[in-house]
Amino acid sequence: MFGYWDPLYFIIVFIIGLILAYLLNLWAKKSGMGTREVGEGTKIFISGEDPEKVIPGFEHLEGYYTGRNTMWGLVNGVKKFFATLKNDHTGLLPDYVSYLLMTTAFILVILLLRG
Repeated sequence: MFGYWDPLYFIIVFIIGLILAYLLNLWAKKSGMGTREVGEGTKIFISGEDPEKVIPGFEHLEGYYTGRNTMWGLVNGVKKFFATLKNDHTGLLPDYVSYLLMTTAFILVILLLRG
């Protein structure tokens, strides 16, 4: 079973996936809030971000989405981790090579001990 691949099954599953995606799209359009898709005043809305609003510090991204609101939970959840990494970030290549060598040595020691 694991070494056998039948293209017919793949095509059938692919077509079923397309049909399900189409039905999901129809359902989403029907149950949506009535957003206009064309015309004056149409604007993309993603997590409260307005692409026309200039965000301080992101002036170079005017008209683009920064993901600031979308990624808030991830960024807030790993803030301490990134602060620790930022403190250790020197920008010197020998430091990164030493980290790579230490990680490789650690993995090799684990492999040798565990067999």
